[in-house]
Amino acid sequence: MSLLASQPTDHGPPGSVWRSRDFRTCWMLSATFGIAWGVLWPLRNLYFRDPAVGLSLQQVGWLGFVRSATMASLPVLVGILSDGSGRRKPWIVWGFALSSVSAALYLTAHGFWSLAVVTFVNALAFVAYNLNVNALVTTTLHDHARGKQFGFFRVSGSIGYAVANFVVIPFVALDPTYAATFLAGAVIYLTCMIIALVRVREAPAREGAPSHWGAWREVLAERNLVVLYVFMAVSSIGTSMGMQFMANHLDETFHLSKPWIGRVIGLAAVIEIPALILLGRASDRWGRKPVLVFAFIVGGVRWILVGMAPHVGWVAVAQVMWGLGFAGYTVSVALITDLVKPAARGSAMGMLQLSWAFGSIIGPPIGGYIAQNIGLPVVFRVGGGFAILGGIGLLFMLRAPDAAGDTV
Repeated sequence: MSLLASQPTDHGPPGSVWRSRDFRTCWMLSATFGIAWGVLWPLRNLYFRDPAVGLSLQQVGWLGFVRSATMASLPVLVGILSDGSGRRKPWIVWGFALSSVSAALYLTAHGFWSLAVVTFVNALAFVAYNLNVNALVTTTLHDHARGKQFGFFRVSGSIGYAVANFVVIPFVALDPTYAATFLAGAVIYLTCMIIALVRVREAPAREGAPSHWGAWREVLAERNLVVLYVFMAVSSIGTSMGMQFMANHLDETFHLSKPWIGRVIGLAAVIEIPALILLGRASDRWGRKPVLVFAFIVGGVRWILVGMAPHVGWVAVAQVMWGLGFAGYTVSVALITDLVKPAARGSAMGMLQLSWAFGSIIGPPIGGYIAQNIGLPVVFRVGGGFAILGGIGLLFMLRAPDAAGDTV
């Protein structure tokens, strides 16, 4: 049975989404944890290569594997559990609490195996809060404006990421021990936990309401979602290869300082801010498929450009392209809200994370081998090919809109 037939609509005038307390809270959380993510992601990979830790590029790739394996094995389970419980808030709160703890634990982890444990805990926490924040915010979106409104929500994360790269990193990078980096991340995640604890309000589950433990079956009954999940996994093989080694490439190939690494990486977040709203609105008007295909292919071209760059100016151009590509990727969540009723969106979001993480299990170890034995630039060229292949798959496999009102 199609979920479209049973999907309750999120009625309301398109401009009123900001009136929702839950939307404002999710927006605030996304902006805040975007700062933490923007600080920790690039500097953490530099920390792995710091002489005090001394991991090889192959070991850095295996840490990416640990993270991706965790994110591949847990999202569907967490989504099913949160759908079945009818609650999002507890998962969000403890997810942020665990993120704060794991950020602080990096200060005591100096070997591969201890870093692998911390990476596992950090990935588990990410699954818990990210999946449920996204599932919660989709309940506030309105018909015929979901792409634009979810884009408006995702702008908050891009703002936070840009603040991290252009404002916070230049200060924490002054500490060569990385203590300021990880303590800043821990404090920001703790702030997110407090915001969620105080601000998120969930209506109590109705007595006698039907169980949602089988929601995952309904999600898999939607062909277009299965197609999206498959080619998201293909694309993520390449994207995860690039993301794992981007900071190392800027450091070891172009010899940029930490503040400049932050600025180059943060350039994409600046472009994302208008692109998220514009591409979300475009998907509401012209359908999800053209925007998704555009995003996957542009993202792949971006990685190839990074791998061929003779100087950092090419990388800056590639980051502009990634800002457009990543903004388009988020339309996948709008597609889920088109096809999946609110009570099953935890499972659907979990499967989306699973598809991304499944491809990411393969990408970092391959990228680590290529980086160690062939060269860092080649990692990005190979990764770009996988991302483009994912876009081509969507182009031919996603079905056109049907009479039920599907917006693909």
